[in-house]
Amino acid sequence: MPLAICALVITWGVKQRARFRRLGELAAIARQTSVLTVPQVSHALRLSLAEADRLVLDASSLGLIEPGDDAAAYAPTVAQSYPPSPFAVTPTSEPPRASAPPISTGTVLGEAYRIEEPLGQGGMGAVYAARHLRTGRRYAVKTILAGASASEEAIRRFEREATAASALGHPGIVQVHDFNVAPGGLFYLVMDLLEGETLEQRMKRAALPWAEAQRIAIDLCAALGAAHEHGLLHRDIKPSNIFLAKAIRSAAAERVVLVDFGLVKSIAESSIGLTSTGAVVGTPMYMSPEQARGEALDVRSDLYSLAAVIFEAMTGAPPFLDRTMASVYARLLHDPPPRASQSARKGVPRAVDDVLVRALAKDRAARYPTARAFGEALAGVREEAPVAGAPNTERMSG
Repeated sequence: MPLAICALVITWGVKQRARFRRLGELAAIARQTSVLTVPQVSHALRLSLAEADRLVLDASSLGLIEPGDDAAAYAPTVAQSYPPSPFAVTPTSEPPRASAPPISTGTVLGEAYRIEEPLGQGGMGAVYAARHLRTGRRYAVKTILAGASASEEAIRRFEREATAASALGHPGIVQVHDFNVAPGGLFYLVMDLLEGETLEQRMKRAALPWAEAQRIAIDLCAALGAAHEHGLLHRDIKPSNIFLAKAIRSAAAERVVLVDFGLVKSIAESSIGLTSTGAVVGTPMYMSPEQARGEALDVRSDLYSLAAVIFEAMTGAPPFLDRTMASVYARLLHDPPPRASQSARKGVPRAVDDVLVRALAKDRAARYPTARAFGEALAGVREEAPVAGAPNTERMSG
């Protein structure tokens, strides 16, 4: 009987891991299209129509995709990625108009920035490429969309983005150059125009080998350390807020840049992890237990989120992915951290498990005390004696 129970548990675990990988693959496909269909999933993942249909329904129940106008069509719930940009806005006596139109090509903002082309649109704002009229240098301009601009909380977050990021001056944190409000109440930020892709976009193609994940993680620790030393918490570390920019004047292949400081808050003010309306801030898949409970946050909360991102980069799924948001919260509050070497598709050194398990500890007192300490622990992991990844029982994307 004990052997039979063990066999059942192992079988269930293998099936769950395969399921989560499939969901990750489906989410990656959804982010590349405005409308997702079952035949499209069947073809992309080499599944039967019945299997693809079950997978799509599973993803829909998790909130990864949502039904479109056609019952057989689905749309990604996460907006298409665009080059992230922290920007902000100066307070104004004139509130922004909710009906502010999108910016057209050729529009000049602040008598200095001519809009050249749209780069993308997210849930709260749009991003455009613009050229400075006097210097000729290109920048990214981020604006608050109509509707979102009517929210005072959205404007406050927008302003925090600019003031926080512009004050840090770290190469691993996107540089903000200007923020203002245009006639008519359109809030906008001006920042470096980065060329490259987000970590989320790279992860869509394939899981990262340890050496690449290690390099990215160490650079992020340095950027976070700079923010923490200035008394700021990011509070929303996730793959879409990490940009892998092409290095222009450097021997390095790319520069890792932390973006989107819309949820940033001073450590002194982070006595609670809630908004003024009582909502928990952050992204559930990456937030720390104390953040999920709406408790006081500190630098170790950001480090937990970074550890969750590193785990996903190597394994293809966040550490506590589950069927529903309620289950995700339950797992991140109660389940012990999983080991990356047991889920990774590529070999992972054993020491990685120890480092990530500590950073993902439920009790923040057991985590690394600073970003520097976390970065040093990651840097100390060598590639010698890797362990084989989990059996490749499923086809992986990329």
